[in-house]
Amino acid sequence: MASILVVGTGDIGGHLAQDLAREGHDVTGVRRSDKPVGEGVQVISADVSDASTLTDLPDNIDIVVYSVAAPVFSKEGYHAYYVKGLKNILKKLKGQTPKRVFFVSSSSVYHQMDGEWVDENSETTPSSFAGKEMLAAEKVLLDSAFHGTVVRFTGIYGPGRERMIQQARQGGYCDPEPAVWTNRIHRDDCLGVLKFLINRALNGESLDDCYLATDNEPATLFDVLEWMKDRIGEVDPDSDVGEVSRRANRRCSNKRLWFNRS
Repeated sequence: MASILVVGTGDIGGHLAQDLAREGHDVTGVRRSDKPVGEGVQVISADVSDASTLTDLPDNIDIVVYSVAAPVFSKEGYHAYYVKGLKNILKKLKGQTPKRVFFVSSSSVYHQMDGEWVDENSETTPSSFAGKEMLAAEKVLLDSAFHGTVVRFTGIYGPGRERMIQQARQGGYCDPEPAVWTNRIHRDDCLGVLKFLINRALNGESLDDCYLATDNEPATLFDVLEWMKDRIGEVDPDSDVGEVSRRANRRCSNKRLWFNRS
């Protein structure tokens, strides 16, 4: 079995670490607290933004998954935990030769907002600080000496992620025309994507340097909200959703990922 380092053990990283440990891998998780991650997962309590805390990382690591969440939604917070944090981890891994380092990124790196289709080859010139810092972190990995792969997740839904449910319950409404497109992926599918790519790396199979991971088909914001309202039942009167919910109006393609699965 492999030695796997999961940096950031929140919802995605934590469940991934537990799944990998259950499969028999030697898993170490890095997190800011010393709270246990799960059975079979060794914990290193450290803050990736502070290199001095990153001590006692395992030797001979086979796979690294960098899946942190910035504790502060600001340009400074994103830079500290995505860009600087990743640089600190890669520096600490100097001398090791993992088969692959994975960086969990986001579709926020895309700037397209007029319903365009995007994939891994699409231009990325984001205007938001979140997208810019994510893109900068991707570059840190892909320009490094390590074999790296970026995984860009779209909007994650699943247990504990109820923002859109609350939006529907409060009567959130979006006109059906012109269409405003949304892209989603379930938390468990995020785990499946990462485990699939990790297994390919461990088996010595080829990997691309970037994957866009999302459900098979985008959906309009109108369809999503109305579908939820039908199932919630009692909801507030209709009210227009805010501009922030309309902003990422694009259609994301997962064809590269599905081609690799065949």
